[in-house]
Amino acid sequence: MRQFYRFSMILVLLFSSVYTFAQGLKGSIKDSKTGQGIPGVSISVQGRTTGTVSDGNGNYVLKLQAGSYMIKVSAVGYQVITENVQIDASGTSKNFSLVESISSLEEVVVTGTRSEGRTKIDTPVPVDVIPLSQVTNNVGQVDINQILTFVAPSFQSSRQAISDGTDHVDPAQLRGLGPDQVLVLVNGKRRHQSSLVNVNGTVNRGTVGTDMNAIPATAVDKIEILRDGAAAQYGSDAIAGVINIVLKKQTGLSGNLSAGEYVTSYAKNYAVNFSNGLPKDVSVQDGFTGQIGLNYGIKLGDKGFLNITGEYVSRGRTNRTGTYTGQVYPTVTGQTDDQIIASKGLTRDAFDMRIGNSEVKGGGIVVNGAMPINDNIEAYIFGGYNNKKGNAAGFYRYPNGVPAAVRTGVFALYPNGFLPEITSDVTDLSIAAGIRGKIAKNWNFDLSNVYGKNIFDYGVQNSINYSQIGSVSTPQTSFDAGGNTFSQNTTNFDMSRKYGDILEGLNVAFGAEYRVDEFGTRAGEEASYKNYNTSLGVAAGAQVFPGFLPSNAGTHSRSNVGVYTDLELDVTKKWVVSGALRLENYSDFGSTGLKYKVATRYKLLDKLAIRGAVSTGFRAPSLQQQYYSKTNTLFQTINGVQTPVESGTFPNSSQPAKIFGIPELKAESSQSYSIGATAELGKLEVTVDAYQIDIKDRIILTNNFTANGNATIAAQLAQAGATTVNFFTNAIDTRSRGIEAVVAYATRLPQGHSLKFTLAGAFIDNEVIKGADGKPAIKATPTLIETGQLGNYFNREDQSRIEVASPRSKITGTINYKFGKFGAMLRAVRFGEVVYLDPTMLSSANFVANAFNNNNKETLDQTFAPKITTDLTLNYQVAKGINLAVGANNIFDVYQDIHTHSGNMSAGRFVYSRRVQQFGFNGRYVFARLNFNF
Repeated sequence: MRQFYRFSMILVLLFSSVYTFAQGLKGSIKDSKTGQGIPGVSISVQGRTTGTVSDGNGNYVLKLQAGSYMIKVSAVGYQVITENVQIDASGTSKNFSLVESISSLEEVVVTGTRSEGRTKIDTPVPVDVIPLSQVTNNVGQVDINQILTFVAPSFQSSRQAISDGTDHVDPAQLRGLGPDQVLVLVNGKRRHQSSLVNVNGTVNRGTVGTDMNAIPATAVDKIEILRDGAAAQYGSDAIAGVINIVLKKQTGLSGNLSAGEYVTSYAKNYAVNFSNGLPKDVSVQDGFTGQIGLNYGIKLGDKGFLNITGEYVSRGRTNRTGTYTGQVYPTVTGQTDDQIIASKGLTRDAFDMRIGNSEVKGGGIVVNGAMPINDNIEAYIFGGYNNKKGNAAGFYRYPNGVPAAVRTGVFALYPNGFLPEITSDVTDLSIAAGIRGKIAKNWNFDLSNVYGKNIFDYGVQNSINYSQIGSVSTPQTSFDAGGNTFSQNTTNFDMSRKYGDILEGLNVAFGAEYRVDEFGTRAGEEASYKNYNTSLGVAAGAQVFPGFLPSNAGTHSRSNVGVYTDLELDVTKKWVVSGALRLENYSDFGSTGLKYKVATRYKLLDKLAIRGAVSTGFRAPSLQQQYYSKTNTLFQTINGVQTPVESGTFPNSSQPAKIFGIPELKAESSQSYSIGATAELGKLEVTVDAYQIDIKDRIILTNNFTANGNATIAAQLAQAGATTVNFFTNAIDTRSRGIEAVVAYATRLPQGHSLKFTLAGAFIDNEVIKGADGKPAIKATPTLIETGQLGNYFNREDQSRIEVASPRSKITGTINYKFGKFGAMLRAVRFGEVVYLDPTMLSSANFVANAFNNNNKETLDQTFAPKITTDLTLNYQVAKGINLAVGANNIFDVYQDIHTHSGNMSAGRFVYSRRVQQFGFNGRYVFARLNFNF
């Protein structure tokens, strides 16, 4: 990091040394209502790369030669101003007064277009603009994923519990598709993915996402969400859309302090007191979260800037475990289990698991800067460093569950059993640098390089390796379990030009990209995985998370080259047509084929337009999916005997994959369609868009395969050192359909009152493509069909994760009220129903015929009804630039439905489902927040 700072400052000083001052345009930007200066306002010259931002007092200076210019002034939350300004040789002063925007449709967006930027109502495809720097003033959420979940209906991210590494990095979805089917950009540049592979039983099992929470919310100005296929424009992953995180450029000092805690009651004793009339609910306060964020920006000359953000977040753990009803201690003649517990001075609460948010503490720093080299070219740099450390628990190891062969040794350390914990140390860093500007005649260029890396190290504590009992004098209780890394280096060269004399304007863009990805696995320390005594008949390795084996370790890389062209034509002032072509070639699996996109928007009236798009796309299999490898030694009871089982995930290039005929991974491909309309009806604005996304060869993570009685396969697996195996594979085709709508209304009432109302909704229908018999048309290999293991390839629960385990609808309604120094925000979010489908085979004798027959409902299936959460925030401007907010998220303490079948409650422990979630299960969160801007 020290070298990074030195490099940044050297770069700034170099730029400063070549910068010369000149006369131009200067002035101030103020709020038309309050008269206060507005920091961070963008002032640009149309048709040129020249621009600047206002400082902390709203003042600006723009270096220009004498002449006539079209000046555009824009800021999130205000109406855009475009005026012709004449600048004389001695310079010109010009002040602007911005009017608060009554809607978000007038905001200028850059995602999805390589033109100079259009307002949301003018874009051929739907783009949401979320002014994060304003939204955070009124909400209790402190990270990007949670903020977007309650603001953007098409976005969904629920925190996971008891899911290994996924407890520490929240997977996120757009339009109900996978986390790796949405492309994340920062300042328009590709962001690297996490090294974490979601291999546990979460909604997004088998996917690899981008950890957006590694970017401090304090550093973000706005987020643009392109809700349309855009792989032809941006490359791999942009099947569901694109999320562009735009960093702050403002000058001055701003920041926030926030603190909050869950104050709630939940049905902890539901299982034990279901029918005895005793209280089921208990009251708890936990999950204290504190945040401090500081943002400071300075001007570099007249047009340059350097903006630095630092943020620290401490998030406490939450626990919504139910009371355990199973047997805790080994059987003792003449005593019940409850009597044994009481004799030790304990209650069943002493054996609680931790089911809820993991504990996470950490923070980061982000730098964003730019500096002109001359009148036509500027250099820029942005990036950051983030580190967070987490702690999550696994399943409680009750004394009764400790293998008899090692009980004496284990009880010497843990007389009442133990709750093992997984710790994480996650480091995320990135650096982007480039030059952009104008060359030749009216050609804009951008040459950049972006490097990003994610390191995820696993630790285990409060645990034990059972096989060490009797083999070492002092068994370990904490372990280094190894970890994963992923890095990405992307070099881009882009050029564009606007031809104003071709019809109403033609924007031409083209470019090339070269990217290198690298994924690695580091083995854990020996004690984390080794079996010290095979004769004990116990599982080897650290309980809860055995370490990565040396055979799992290694580093793998690949490169790809992509080229694209992008055209956008204003046929008339009412009609816009755009198109894009892209071709990429990967060093491992070859070409993705030519991908295209065609989009159009036509204004039927000045304030009424229709729009639509057709595109093809792709998602290259991630290196994580190609090379992730993890092997554990488990023990299963086979014919009454505890037998060691080598179980693990293997790459498709491995010998176990060849045994079952699993092919090498190939790219997913997609075909997308969208059609919509936008309207401005006075103060009411409406957008409605419908879409369909067909995805072929979608990658999933299979369940475990065995020889299943086939002696030949059993021998082959034994030779490969495995008993049960699973793989990533292109297994299914899916179809996603949906309708998304936004209605916004704002008005100014008499005597200084103002009111804004927004209603937005997303209605999603995702399905696995079925065959003529109504069963999913899964692409299984002949070996799996012959051995009767189709259900292990893709089962009912796997199907539900794609179709119904995430909300199929989400509606948000928000009212913002303001009067003088007082403001209020009321928000209600309706999360649609979710469904759990039990993976159990309907007929073990004939699974292929019955596994997907949804008319034969499994006993453990459950539909969870829609729920509405309500947030309320009150804020007051205590002084100039200082605002205090207090409020509560989920003020009515709503929870999702309780499990209706004891088989899903795991002996009372899981009162609420961890496999399908609408908005988590933490309850009411009360908070206070202090925001300042100087």
